Amino acid sequence: MKALDDIKMALDYGYTMITLDCSEHIKNFSSEQNAELEETYRSLAEEERVKLEKQFIGKTFNLKTGLRLTFTPEALKRNAAIYQQAINFAIMVFNQFIKPLQGKVDFEVSIDETATPTDPLSHFFVAEQLIEAGVKINSMAPRFCGEFQKGINYIGDLKQFEAEYVEHTKIAEHFGYKLSIHSGSDKFAVFPVIGRESKGHVHVKTAGTNWLEAIKVIIAAEPGLYREMHEFALRHLEEARKYYHISGDPQRVPALQDLSDQELPKLMEEDDSRQIIHITYGLILLAKDQNGKYLFRDRIYECLQRNEELYNQFLEKHIGKHLELLGF
Repeated sequence: MKALDDIKMALDYGYTMITLDCSEHIKNFSSEQNAELEETYRSLAEEERVKLEKQFIGKTFNLKTGLRLTFTPEALKRNAAIYQQAINFAIMVFNQFIKPLQGKVDFEVSIDETATPTDPLSHFFVAEQLIEAGVKINSMAPRFCGEFQKGINYIGDLKQFEAEYVEHTKIAEHFGYKLSIHSGSDKFAVFPVIGRESKGHVHVKTAGTNWLEAIKVIIAAEPGLYREMHEFALRHLEEARKYYHISGDPQRVPALQDLSDQELPKLMEEDDSRQIIHITYGLILLAKDQNGKYLFRDRIYECLQRNEELYNQFLEKHIGKHLELLGF
């Protein structure tokens, strides 16, 4: 959640976990934008800059998990320019909404919506200030190296991921919260590392591809309905891309007219078609005709209710694979 009104509404309704999306308060700079970064850092209040410089520059932090971290002046400027507004936002939200509930709500902080990965030094920079301010974090979501795109396996250097994940885990253990793996569905290549290093103390977000398991049910039970949904998804793909970064290419998806009903299931085994159907889920479920009647939603629910046992079987196998590779 990003908006204060939405956070209040969710808490008023009794939700027991809030993920605070700090993306609107995180700045992004390319390696060439040194002047812009410097300007952003200088725009912070002088009192805040003095405090940060005293707290971090030239200091070596020896974590109880064995990790050693040191901030140069350049590293401090970069991290403060990128993350300081997000840190202040998270502190404000915690004090205003979460703290008065006295531990009844799990509070997760997400800093994963950045142009570049969150390196361990940046992770520590954020966490150190939140904890110092009395923020009780149940979990934090950095942006890990590589790509965690929707609906498909991990893309990236597995050795780099393992090396950095070990350090991220040591930071989380030092402060006493869980790492949160956003877009964690189907990231099978990195699950063994996550499971081994986290020792079960981790939050892997997997709900997204449960939708794709539902799609498999629809393909099996009502292929005609799936064909309608597929065509709708292709027509509205660019609208969905405004909210999600994917590499899925509709040009690589076989034309529906060239596939028999028996061949449709293979679409949910291919990255391009999986991603396209994945990110258009909201548009599919909310689409209405000119009379205000849902185009697909009611038929989707009816299909899943009629085929609940098949859906359960698909989900058990799918989530079971996640748990097995995580070592749980």
